[in-house]
Parts: sequence; C-alpha cells; structure tokens
Amino acid sequence: MILKQFKNITLSAVLMASITLPRMVKASDTISISLSKAIEIGLSKSPTIKIADKEIQRVDYSKKEKLAALFPSVSGSASYSNAIHKPLMYLPKAFGPGFGPGYEASLFAIDNNFGMGVAVNVPLVSPTLWESLKMTEVEAQQALESARASRIDLINQITKAYYGLMLVEEQFKVLNKVADSKYQNAKLIESKYKQGMISEFEWIRADVEARNAKSSVVASRSVIYNSLLRLKLLMGIDVNVNIMAEGKLSDAEIAMYADLLKINTESISNNSDLKIFDLATNQLEHALKIQQAGWWPTIMANYNYQYQTMGMNAMALKDYKFYPVSSFAVSLSIPIFQGGARLYKEKQLKIQLEEQKERRENLKRSLEVQVLSSLDNIKKTIEKFESDKEGLRQAEKGLLIAQKRYEVGAGVYLDLTNSELAYIQAGLQYNQSIFDYLSAKADLEKLLGTNLTETKK
Repeated sequence: MILKQFKNITLSAVLMASITLPRMVKASDTISISLSKAIEIGLSKSPTIKIADKEIQRVDYSKKEKLAALFPSVSGSASYSNAIHKPLMYLPKAFGPGFGPGYEASLFAIDNNFGMGVAVNVPLVSPTLWESLKMTEVEAQQALESARASRIDLINQITKAYYGLMLVEEQFKVLNKVADSKYQNAKLIESKYKQGMISEFEWIRADVEARNAKSSVVASRSVIYNSLLRLKLLMGIDVNVNIMAEGKLSDAEIAMYADLLKINTESISNNSDLKIFDLATNQLEHALKIQQAGWWPTIMANYNYQYQTMGMNAMALKDYKFYPVSSFAVSLSIPIFQGGARLYKEKQLKIQLEEQKERRENLKRSLEVQVLSSLDNIKKTIEKFESDKEGLRQAEKGLLIAQKRYEVGAGVYLDLTNSELAYIQAGLQYNQSIFDYLSAKADLEKLLGTNLTETKK
C-alpha cells in the first residue's frame, strides 16, 4: 500500500522504466548542479531551443529575400532563331542606284537571327510591396516571441523535473529510515523469539515487513534513476553523465513566503500566449493594408539593351555585323475592376479583426482566472505545508516513543507498526507539499511570463 502510494506521488517524475543502465562511474565523478545551472545548460544544449533559434534565422533570411524586391533586377539573355518558312523583305528602288520616283521591289529571305542583351527592372512605386515588407517585421517578432515561449516552457519543465528529482530523493530517505527501523526491530524480535519471549507468528510478521520495506527502498532507487534520466533529457546532456541536485527540498521553506510576495499578479502583459495572439492580430492588420494597397497604381521602370544581327548563313557569323538596340520605358498600372474580389477580401479581413478583438478579450479573462486560481493554489499549498510540517514532527516523536516502549516491553508490536506507517505517510505528505508549492510557483511564473532566467544564458 505504501509502495503504491509512493509510486503514485512520483509518477510524474518517471521517464521510462525500460532504459538500459548507464556505465558505472565513481562517486568523485558526480557533478553537483544547482537549478540555475541546470537551466543554463538546458538553454544552451536543448534541441528545442536550437530549433527555435534556427527559426529566427530563417525568418531573418525571409525578410532579406522580400527586401531584395526593392532593388533592381538584372537579367541577361541570348537568342538564336532559324527560319523554317523564311520571311520576305521588299526594298524599294529608292535604296538602289538611281533613286528614281518609281519602286522596283527586290526580294530578300532572312534565315538566321542572333541576339544578346541585358534587361533591368526597377519598382518605382509599389504600395503592395511596401506593405508586404512591413509584414515581414511582424513575422520576425513572431519568431522571437515563439523562441521566448520555448525558453519559458523549457525552464518550467527543467524546474519541475529538478524539484521532482529532489522529491523522490527525499521520499527515498523516508522509506530508507523506516526500512532501517524495521530491520532493527526484526532483529530484536528474532532475539526475543529465540529466548521464548514472543510467538513465532510475531517474529515472522516482523521479518516479512522488514523485507517488504527493503523492496520499497529498492523500487524507490529505480524512481530516482528515472527522474535523473528525465532531467538529463530536458537538459540535453549525455545520459551517462552522473549528476546530482544541490541541497534538499526543505531548503525552499526558507524563502517560501518571501518568494510569494515577489510574484506580481497584476499584469499578464508578458504572457507568451497573449503576445503571440497580439502579433497574429497585427499580422491580420497588415494583410488588410496589403489588400487596400492593391487599389493604388504601381510604377515600374525598365531598361533593355541588346546586340542583334540577321543573316542568311549561320556558319558565316564572323562576317555578320552586330548593331546595338536599347530602350527605356516607364509603365503605369492602374487597377480598375476585378469583379469585386478585392473589396470582398477586405470585408473578410475586417470581420476577422473584429473576431480577434472578442477572442483576445476572452483569452485575457481566461488568463486572469488562471492567475487567480494559481495564486490561490499556492496559498493553499503553503497552508498544507505548515500542517504537514507539524504532522511530520509529531510522527517522528511518536515513532521514537513507540520504539523505546517496545524495546523495554511496555508497548506492543502493533503500536510500533502503526507509528512507522504514520511516519511514512507524514514524511511523504511533507515532501509532497513542498514540491506542490514549488511546482505551482513555477507554473504561475510561466503563466505570467516573468521567469527571466533565460536572460542569464
């Protein structure tokens, strides 16, 4: 029953029970790390954070790609054509000797046409392009905020995994202490049985309980190992590296009330979900501006420079004379009518923006409720901690009294067993209450977006 309760309490800290045991390392090779150090390592090595940083880099390149549209585009060309059905050209007599008033047509057939050149296009006025470039700024902000959200989420997971490891280590100490007590009691009862002072049944019962307690200790070691694996996984380090958490869970008691006073629950403006939502709304606003910019004229400049020649013998290209041809043009494009498609698209975007306002208000209220609920939960965990702390003190005192009474023959074994059970329950509840407080505090910090540990990277 106690083992089952212990497993339920530590279930969230278990990663996988079927992972191969790591190589053996010396105790001197164990690295002691603090929570801040674990977070620092996680932020530098976690694949999740690396992916988020890569996404920021990708969006930056996307921004530069769209910015390139403002610069002139230059393209080169080369062409050759051969006439299957030859075109005909008639030259009047005026081009020949005499230049008489009449025209005597001469017939020429052109077989080959060669050309090469360069074309330059420059957008002079393009409102749609300008608004599209502003959209890339929003996309860059979204990538940054998504990366920040990934960091806050990872910090939350590492923090809870770190405290989860400390929890199972403290639970192990409680079970180990009771196992040692039961072992000593079993030896004492065996001695009394051999002296004929107690029945064989009482000795067997004590021996069985001592062995069951030892099994619970062995099982708790497996839970500690799995908790270590989960923490290493989140930190992004080799599973063969031997680490241990600094301090103990009860150290949090010192700063418990002071930490509570530091939490500012008046503003949720730093919440990542809210920031990402606002950026999505901003993106819709820019999409509307892009649609509206489509009503405005666009002006493009074009310069074309070519070398051309024509002749009747492709093999005698060296005898051809190339002549340059160049042109400069400015084109004005004015949108007049598209069947109302752009107008209806604008109306759709305006409705979406109105919907976003309602959704944001609903999201804001939901976050405010979550903050109040989390804060109330933290206060209740502190109250529970105070009660559990006193309960543990009384349970330790009761166990000590029961042990002394049984040793001198003033108590019965059932009283001792009940005292041990009460101590186990009190110890587990005491450690669990501290973990619940730390876990709730970490979740509230994530909700408020005020955990700035990532800036220490």
